[in-house]
Amino acid sequence: MEKISVLAPAKINLYLNVGARRADGYHDIETVMQTVSLFDRLEVTKHSPSEKNEIRLFCRNTKIPSDETNLVYRAAAAFFEEAKIEKYNVEFLLEKRIPSEAGLGGGSSDAAATILALDRLYHTSMSLETMCKIGVRLGADIPFCIKKGTVYATGIGEIMESAPPMPDCAFVLAVPKGKGISTGAAYKALDALPSDENAVSFADFKKAVSACNLKAIADLLYNKFEAVTPEETGFEKLRKMLLDTGAMGARMSGSGTAVFGIYPHIGAARKAKEQMEEFAEVFVCEPARRDYPYIEA
Repeated sequence: MEKISVLAPAKINLYLNVGARRADGYHDIETVMQTVSLFDRLEVTKHSPSEKNEIRLFCRNTKIPSDETNLVYRAAAAFFEEAKIEKYNVEFLLEKRIPSEAGLGGGSSDAAATILALDRLYHTSMSLETMCKIGVRLGADIPFCIKKGTVYATGIGEIMESAPPMPDCAFVLAVPKGKGISTGAAYKALDALPSDENAVSFADFKKAVSACNLKAIADLLYNKFEAVTPEETGFEKLRKMLLDTGAMGARMSGSGTAVFGIYPHIGAARKAKEQMEEFAEVFVCEPARRDYPYIEA
């Protein structure tokens, strides 16, 4: 028996523009993604093969499915197929901290952690490209969650270019208590919008990131989904609260409804959290860079 524990970080979209719907049903996007130090934890145990191949998943959060619909289970099955491993017996214990369906990439990050852990346990020495190829079949954000750090991404999110690390700062993540919105519904709403010019261009945002200019990054934050996210979700109220508590800039992440604010240091972020806890589920975190010690054992 061998065991490994992997931290699966949340992600935020510092910039997110969505293009037209493609023939394959996906949408082309332009985005800058950043991993942050809010983690799920995945403990993976490799047992000796038995007569029947087994993938078992346990999660103490009863709202999280523990069957083959979970991305951890699906990522494991895809890994074994890609690696051509015919006999396997593996067990997963998932500890959830990242809120689900909030635009923070928790499920995608769990799937990425699954692939990385199995590569280590089964000594397959897969390339980053191969692991990303497995991941993109399951979800557009999974290749980024494998790579981590700060990334410029296009296509459906799978065409990635490394960006300079985010300048030292802190984030407050706030998840509204109001009604959420499904990713599918959010994309449909965007498809119904008339095409228009974005307030912030992808090129301008990349310049701010490349210059490691925190103020410019905060000033240019952009998320097209905000245009179609209903007010009753509570995201806009929280975004304004973040700005009122001293955030340099604040936007929604992904298709929502979590919002994040950028603060110059951790002390300012903690003070902001204290003022917002009555109104939302709130987390303080920092940029999680690519070289963070994600594998614990």
